[in-house]
Amino acid sequence: MAKAVQPSHALEHALLTGAGGLACSWRVGAGQLAIGAEQGDWAYLSIDVLPDAALDWVPPYAGDAPSAEHRKVGQIEATTAAGESGWRISAPVESAWVDVRVTSSAVISGGSRFEGAPLMSVLDGMMPAAEESFAAVTAATSKQMSWPALPFRESEARCDGGLNQVGIENALQLNGAPVEYSLLDSREKTIDALSDAVEARIGVFRCELFAEGFGYTEITVVRDFQTILAELTTLPDMASALEPIVLEGSVEGETALQARRDDGPHSPLYFTLGQTLYGVSSDGPATVAEAIIAQTR
Repeated sequence: MAKAVQPSHALEHALLTGAGGLACSWRVGAGQLAIGAEQGDWAYLSIDVLPDAALDWVPPYAGDAPSAEHRKVGQIEATTAAGESGWRISAPVESAWVDVRVTSSAVISGGSRFEGAPLMSVLDGMMPAAEESFAAVTAATSKQMSWPALPFRESEARCDGGLNQVGIENALQLNGAPVEYSLLDSREKTIDALSDAVEARIGVFRCELFAEGFGYTEITVVRDFQTILAELTTLPDMASALEPIVLEGSVEGETALQARRDDGPHSPLYFTLGQTLYGVSSDGPATVAEAIIAQTR
């Protein structure tokens, strides 16, 4: 088993670390080749810990509803979930939110390394990792649970300035199509997963544009988190998933990475502008990113 981060979860991994959490991940198999890719022969075990988040904890989803399945992990009553998105053991442990997760290729399409195995048997195999993790968090002092964090957003979440609607529309060449442009602030949404609690703590917000006949464009904004993009490129398995590009208007020290895809648009795209990290999910992410840069500068 090698230490590695699944590309589809790499941004969550980095945000958790920046929020003052602990993210550990290992892989068996050759590794996921691209963000969102299901093919291959890989599986990842991830352990995520967010201090001071026990009061935010909610049970993991099993399908379209919170799981009601439980099992004892040491003396702690944990909730388990198993399905197409993988397997999870989760609980509030002392003052922290702790998730233990296994994801695998080909769970939906068939051919997974776990194919034919009872769903509960995978959870059984995860138990030693869960027991050790829960025990470590239970025994840790407050000082041991205090990890470095980046600054969190203090300003108002707004889709203006560099995120001005007109510039985004022009970049996408919507040709007068009816448009809805909305702000989604993580601090105002219901927490349904550990990643939601992380985003609320940091202050992540999104500007989402929908145009009839053109689909959705989603812009993710993380203030003061520009340093984590360079860190993404150093994570094992990420070289195959992201490639560097140059955006018009960017300056020295700013970085842009787009997803490697063989079957469709290059989306998502991540880039830094000043001290802000942006993510763009769209059919034309580079043009949207360049519009944000132009409107900002």
